[in-house]
Amino acid sequence: SPAYSESADADRVMADGTVDNTALTETVLARPAYVMAAGEFKASDLIGDNIVGADGETIATLADVLIGKDMSPSQIVFRDGGILGVAGELGTLPFSAVSVKLDADGEPTISAALVDESLEGVAEFEQAGLDDYRLASELIGTNAELAITDTYTRITDLIISSDGSVKHAVVTDGMSGVASADRLVIAFDAITVVQGDSNGEVMVNMTPEQLETAPVLNDARAIFLQRSCRYSVRSRIRPDALHSPECPRLSVSLMASSMN
Repeated sequence: SPAYSESADADRVMADGTVDNTALTETVLARPAYVMAAGEFKASDLIGDNIVGADGETIATLADVLIGKDMSPSQIVFRDGGILGVAGELGTLPFSAVSVKLDADGEPTISAALVDESLEGVAEFEQAGLDDYRLASELIGTNAELAITDTYTRITDLIISSDGSVKHAVVTDGMSGVASADRLVIAFDAITVVQGDSNGEVMVNMTPEQLETAPVLNDARAIFLQRSCRYSVRSRIRPDALHSPECPRLSVSLMASSMN
């Protein structure tokens, strides 16, 4: 629950000599910050990226991440062939078969000591069923019920280590019931998939009180991109920044002020 502290003028004396102590200011307890370590990446930053082979040529697209069972390393689901990552055949490789590094702009680059012909003998990937939540893309964007009935949070991303293990998930503050700018980091093993007759159901084994103490993701790259986009629009250096997929949507007031 929020902590409350009296404001500076909370004890002012009223005209009749009584003390006014009703002016209480709500102070929300500060959450700790979670800063991704070297070798940690968000699944959303990897999905859709090209995989560069040993000859420097693009050999496939990283289409998804197949989450390992019981905290075991994940596999990558790649798409070989097709046009712009569309169509083509799906296959899987151990996460250890690729190397993920950040370039000078902080963007992840994916490489593999393979050539295009190396992928021809890889078994095709076939999804067992829709919404079985084995894939990172299925979990991202899913509403998950907390340990208390009818209380929900939303999974917005997964944090993957360089060895392919998924140890953390990024979720929204589901207690307020409205979208929040804060993204909270929880242990991935707190997420449970309950399989039904057809589609599964996702649950987070945490109470709202436990979620209150979760650290906030300190995503320096996202903050940098947001500030860069705002600067570009205000300075009119890059009027196309508003439509860039790397730019968050800016408010109407910001756009309007940039035109004045």
